[in-house]
Amino acid sequence: MFKFKKNIISTNRQSNFTDRTKYELNLDRNEKVIPFSKIHKKKLNKYFNNIDLNLYPNLKNSYKKLSKYLKINTENLLITEGVSGAIKNILDTIYIDNKIEIIVPKPSFALYKIYSDIYDFKVRTYGYDKNFNLNLRKIFNLVNKNTSVVFVTFPNIPVEGEVKLSFIKKLASFLKKKKILLVVDEVYYPFNKFSAIKLIKKNSNVLIMRSFSKAFGLAGARIGYMISNKNNIKSISKSKGGYETNILSAQAMNFVLDNLDITKKYVKEVQKGFFYLKNELRKLKIDFYGGSNSNFIFINLKNMNLVNKVSKKLRNKKIIVRNNLQIPFKNGLVIAGCPPKQMKKFILSFKKAIK
Repeated sequence: MFKFKKNIISTNRQSNFTDRTKYELNLDRNEKVIPFSKIHKKKLNKYFNNIDLNLYPNLKNSYKKLSKYLKINTENLLITEGVSGAIKNILDTIYIDNKIEIIVPKPSFALYKIYSDIYDFKVRTYGYDKNFNLNLRKIFNLVNKNTSVVFVTFPNIPVEGEVKLSFIKKLASFLKKKKILLVVDEVYYPFNKFSAIKLIKKNSNVLIMRSFSKAFGLAGARIGYMISNKNNIKSISKSKGGYETNILSAQAMNFVLDNLDITKKYVKEVQKGFFYLKNELRKLKIDFYGGSNSNFIFINLKNMNLVNKVSKKLRNKKIIVRNNLQIPFKNGLVIAGCPPKQMKKFILSFKKAIK
């Protein structure tokens, strides 16, 4: 009789059936808040109309466009099913036994915890200090002879955390000597002020993960990519499915890469929205963190009951935010960044909700 793994049975996962179409402002998942314009959708449809769905995907053109955009050779790239797919590809490839350990931030992206449960390996974590700064230096103390991979998220969620390129360089060098893979999660690129992408040339143990879900507005397409040296990419690519992605997602990626002005404009609009929001929060004497290297911000209400009340009142106004956060962030909420027009709508309802 067949049996499922015990760790699979005990792994807790939520369905993706939540209806969010009833909300006018979906600020809970750090997606691109506004859809593509009618003009842009019309252009995008031309990309879809130019493919044959009866044929299996040919991603040569997509790799070529991505290579040109990044100024990186195609042999250093692997298209993935978002960052979650990249993490899975990595974990499917590295050697894992009951002694192997990985290091991840906590709290952070939910799939780090989920995959650790599924693959049943040991996890060591680093978190935040009382000032909501990531205890990154703790990583050096967490590393041991069983460490296989260290994940650094820049920025992290629910609070960005202060990560400096000089630190990542130092960490990469330290881990390289110990033959440990350093994975830098840059899912919010190009909101980031810097990238670790240049480190892959001198550090064979560095791998960058990125996504088109955030700034590029393709969360529904589930497409991302990883960057590393050609040997790493060659090995990890063997764990992909039949194809890296489907032709529809690939064409959506081709569209945004051919129309980078759309993303550049949206990033600037989100930054304007954050500038407005931060000024309003200062007037209200409410603490906030982030909105600098990402498209989200943590608003610290310092009271869980107030968080629940505000979240409920916002939902009644058809605005959904992220609450029910892990310790030490239970007394706050996270909202996705958006252009000034949408941000003004949020702050108007928010001011009424906190009274």
